[in-house]
Amino acid sequence: MNRAAIVCHRGLSLKAPENTLASLEKAIEAGAEVVELDVRPSRDGVLYVFHDDTLDRTTNGSGRFADKLSSEIDRLDAGTWFSKKFSGERVPRFEAFLKACRDRIAVYAEIKEGDPAKVRDMLQANGLLETAWTFSFDQAIRAEARARVPDLRLMVLFDHVGSVERAVAQGAAILEFQAHNLDPDLAASARDAGLITQLFYDGDDRDVFELAVKCGIQQMNIDHVDVFRSVESEILTPAT
Repeated sequence: MNRAAIVCHRGLSLKAPENTLASLEKAIEAGAEVVELDVRPSRDGVLYVFHDDTLDRTTNGSGRFADKLSSEIDRLDAGTWFSKKFSGERVPRFEAFLKACRDRIAVYAEIKEGDPAKVRDMLQANGLLETAWTFSFDQAIRAEARARVPDLRLMVLFDHVGSVERAVAQGAAILEFQAHNLDPDLAASARDAGLITQLFYDGDDRDVFELAVKCGIQQMNIDHVDVFRSVESEILTPAT
């Protein structure tokens, strides 16, 4: 049984402010294979790495992200809310974030808002397209991605498709489970169908991690990297 690839959810967001270049660097330092990030555009169409639809939670700004010009977003502090030592951390432009990833870590781009084709082209321009994938909770964006960017791998949620067969029919490359639907037979069926299995879990329950390892989940989209690696090592290391 192989070790799972680590997908750092919004970067290593327990160690640095989420979706910032600092959280990316922490993810790389932790040995993650992939960084998960969120994409949305400013009012003037510049793509940024940012999760919420409003600025209030993770910056010193306020109001809807989509209403702000890039010149306004570029001035925001996206670090102090997390810790004073990250004061002055900026909301990264998607382009700058990708340049920092190049030749260092793969990218999972969740599109909150924006054009999938533009996301795809920026990934390609930075040499990241081959290992990247995308997903959106917006059904229209998912449909647009399937239609317009067939060379950008797609992920689907088991909660959305309800079966391995539907995931395959939708052209998915990756099927993501959550703790409530994690099942050894489903995971095995997905792998047999040629899908990559992934678990999203932002908690630290060792029982969930143990089940993921025993299910053979191939990618872990998580926050608590150290806890997972500890559980995984306990299971995979032969007894002496």
